[in-house]
Amino acid sequence: MLNVALCSYGMSGKVFHAPLITAEPCLTLHSVLQRNEPTALADYPQLNIVKSFDELIANPDIQLVVVNTPNEHHYPMTKAALLAGKHVVVEKPFTLSLDEGRELIALAQQKNLVLSVFQNKRLESDYLDAQQVIQSGELGRIVEVEWHYDRYRTNVTHKKWKEDNLPGSGTWFDLGIHMVDSMLCLFGKPNAVYADMRSLRRAEGSTDYFNTVFYYDDMRVILRSSTYVSEKGATVAIHGDKGSFLKFGQDVQESQMMRGLIPGAPGWAQPGEDNYGVLHTHNNGEATRRTVPGQRGYYEHYYQNIVDVITGQAPLAFLPQQSLLGVEILLAAEESARQQKLIQL
Repeated sequence: MLNVALCSYGMSGKVFHAPLITAEPCLTLHSVLQRNEPTALADYPQLNIVKSFDELIANPDIQLVVVNTPNEHHYPMTKAALLAGKHVVVEKPFTLSLDEGRELIALAQQKNLVLSVFQNKRLESDYLDAQQVIQSGELGRIVEVEWHYDRYRTNVTHKKWKEDNLPGSGTWFDLGIHMVDSMLCLFGKPNAVYADMRSLRRAEGSTDYFNTVFYYDDMRVILRSSTYVSEKGATVAIHGDKGSFLKFGQDVQESQMMRGLIPGAPGWAQPGEDNYGVLHTHNNGEATRRTVPGQRGYYEHYYQNIVDVITGQAPLAFLPQQSLLGVEILLAAEESARQQKLIQL
């Protein structure tokens, strides 16, 4: 049994990490860092509440630390936890600079510790369905992919690390990293990027709209997000020389966890009726159009893999090197938007 500590109990801790950790039989949620009101005790009365990060990483009973804090704290807290001999799971984005990420990867390797980034969107139906249809070859040569992560959200929250114009803030680092990670896993590193980014809700705010175009040898991948989309279309559109695939709806796991469901509960991760794809293909002059049900996602595989890696039973599926490449892409796209020019990668 491995003891786990959370570095905060906000949305990511309460909705994602704590339930997934407690659902994994080989993990125990041991401690949570809460400097003010110990709200986590209402959900997990057996927890240890610690008031300082130094106290948390000094505890010899803790083997795994989850750094689920605002982006600016990812690097210093991950480094301190590794130096204290702890395995670390860090929230996305991995770091805010390439040098920081390289240093953490080298430190984890030097100390023979697990370092992984929580890229949970790879375990959702959008990614799984896109991966399946691409690998099937039914679309032929892929020429264009358009991926959306849209919301209708007019209010500005109190979270400065998300709303203010600061390094690593805004929807490009918060939501864009999910689509960038999916793109890199499916197609590898692109050749160049051209990005348009804006703040729609207030001129001085952080990015809440982006339209980024990534250039591959014979393909374009477009990643888009806006806070002013009240009627959503396809989440993913993939076009090839033999057909198109459109994916609608959203994976249910996040909404289920917000309602208190966890892996293993009845109906867990079962796609809703609005989660489906449309596959339209052409073969020898004959067109075929069919509806494809969404696949079941599996968030629970993330911490299962972490346990298997720590106990020497499997290789790490969520490598920090992959997430560091994602940081490189994030920074390059921001530079493209600043300069209003194509940036080579």
